[in-house]
Formats: sequence, C-alpha cells, structure tokens
Amino acid sequence: MTAEFHAAHASGENWAAVATELADQLQTQPLPQQALAFLYVSEALAADLGSILTFLRSRLSLEHWVGTVGIGVCGSGRAYFGVPAASVMVAQIAPDDFHIFEPLKTDADLDAPELQRAIDRLQPIFGLVHGDPAAPESLATLSELARMGSTYLVGGIASGERGAPQIADRVVNGGLSGVLFAGKTMVQVGISQACTPVGPVHRVTEGREGIIATLDDRPALDVFKSEMEADGSEHSIASGRYHVALMVPGSDTGDFVVRNLMGVDPHNNLMAISGDVQVGDTIRFVRRDGVAAEQDLRRMLADLQKRLPGKPRGALYCSCVARGPHLFGTESREMMIIRDEIGDLPLTGFYGSGEVCNDRFYSYTGVLTLFI
Repeated sequence: MTAEFHAAHASGENWAAVATELADQLQTQPLPQQALAFLYVSEALAADLGSILTFLRSRLSLEHWVGTVGIGVCGSGRAYFGVPAASVMVAQIAPDDFHIFEPLKTDADLDAPELQRAIDRLQPIFGLVHGDPAAPESLATLSELARMGSTYLVGGIASGERGAPQIADRVVNGGLSGVLFAGKTMVQVGISQACTPVGPVHRVTEGREGIIATLDDRPALDVFKSEMEADGSEHSIASGRYHVALMVPGSDTGDFVVRNLMGVDPHNNLMAISGDVQVGDTIRFVRRDGVAAEQDLRRMLADLQKRLPGKPRGALYCSCVARGPHLFGTESREMMIIRDEIGDLPLTGFYGSGEVCNDRFYSYTGVLTLFI
C-alpha cells in the first residue's frame, strides 16, 4: 500500500483563521488514521503555537505532532514571511515506526531509558530535530545523538524574536527535540549551500582558532585576492559575497561547512573567519550570491532526482533565514524552483537560524528531505 502524505499552508489575520484554513484544506480528503503530523508556524504566531496545535489535533484527530517556529514557513511552491502563516504535512507513518523525544538539554538526557529503548526498538538511521537558539550549550547533543544508532539527522534551529518553542507531541522549550524513524523509513537528502567554489582547495599551513596566516605556505590574503581576480569579481572583500568553506575530513563528496569572512589584516596578510581553523585543515573560497544560490539549488535537486527510485511521497525543507528573498529575489522564488524541479508534492518546512544535516550545523543552507 502506498503511504499517503497530505500538506497544506495558509496565512491569515490571526491564528484561528490560519488554523481553520489549514484544517479545511486537509479535510478535503480522508486523512490516514495512523500518522505523524509536522507543523511549522511563522514568528507572528509563536505565542499561539499551543492554541494552533490543540485546534488542529482536535479537528484532524491526529495525536502525534512535531514542529517549531521560523521567521518564514514554506509549502510546495510558496513561502511566507512577515505575516501570520503556518504549514502542515500529515504523513502516513504508524506510531510503532517513530519515536518523538522532548528536548535534550544535557548529555545525560541521551541516557534516558525511554530514548534508549526507542533506539533499540527502531534501529533508526534517520531523524528530524529542532533546536532552541537560546540554548546553544544543549545543541552539543546533536553529534552524540547522531552517533547513537548511526542516525542521519536533518532539521533546523527555530528563529524569530518572539520566542522559539518546539513541538514534541506538546509545546516544549529549550534543547534539541525531534523524532527518530524506524530503519525501514526510506528518504533521500540533499543540501544546497548557495555557493560557487572559487579556486582550488588549500591547506592551512599557519593559523589557529579563527585566524589564517598562510595557505600552502603562501600569505593567505594574497591567495584570496588572486582568486577573487581570477573570478572576475568587481566586488570588494567587504561585500559579503565571499566566504571560507571548511572541507569536511573524510567526505567522499567534497562536503564543506561555510564560515563568514570576518575581516582581514592587509599589513600582515591575515584573514579572520567565524570558525575554528587549525594547521592541516583544508579550505577553499566560495562566492555566495543570487546566481550562485539558484545554480547550486538546481544542482542539488538534479543530484537528488538521480538517486530517487520513484516519485517522492512528501518532503521536508529546512532553509536559512538568510536565503529566501534575500538570495532569490522574491519570497517564494526558492520554493518555486524546488516545485519546478521535483514536482508539486506534499511539502512543509521553515526558515530557521541554522540548519542540520547529518551530524553538523550549517548556515545559509537549504536541506531537502524526500520521503520515498
């Protein structure tokens, strides 16, 4: 039997109008009795998250929910920013095939008997997480959670100035919450970093913490300037278009984590970045702008489609608040590209202040998960 996925998204004057519209859309056809529901709301509705959850749980007769708050939320072909809005997806997944966990705030929470029993039972290889930006120390549990059962994690950090509550069957705060799926759950994940590489990979030959002095035994700033010139850039270093990508050790796909270029010292040929760097690390320079963002997003989507055994059932998209209209020009352009490339399928997601892919936190990225 084909697993059913249903999605809806809406905006309105207040939480009641938004929630009613979502329920009306979803009830145009029968919903699965055994399901997991994903709910994301814009920051304008952060204080109403509990009311929305209660309303939808009652109207749709669905018990299990996960989600959080974002500066923006999205659905198939559409994104919403600056207005009361929400996005929902209902996935036909039996409760025995997932485990929702409340926020992990310390490493000790990873040893909770209920979580350990769920991992033993599910043997998860995939999970979705949501984090609280106001509790950075608790986010350290991410890598440990990923190692438990060799679980590939996706998700994001809540965003907004009106609080960052999460949903883990109820409204919760702090830490890292989410859901682990049984090993038989099939997904494909793609990540777009909105970047175009500029120049080759270099090795840090002198540097520490966030300071890079030399690359391949050459002054770091000289290397950067020469690659900017080769890129044909008319923009200055201070334009914010160029960043430093830290290559992930052991990756066979050239994976990297992008860090901001914080400043330069032209007298000593030094560069400062927003991340730790040590001698022996490998890096490359990248350019991020609207053209690079669209090219990289389409590249990621094409790669995903090559790996698909069939049409996806549904999708989750966790994107960065710095993407959306900031990179793509209009608020829905990013989502329209995804719909154009992979088709109009049930999709939900949000724009957060940090994204999760595998066992790492990223920024400026879009992480797309396809259920197959």
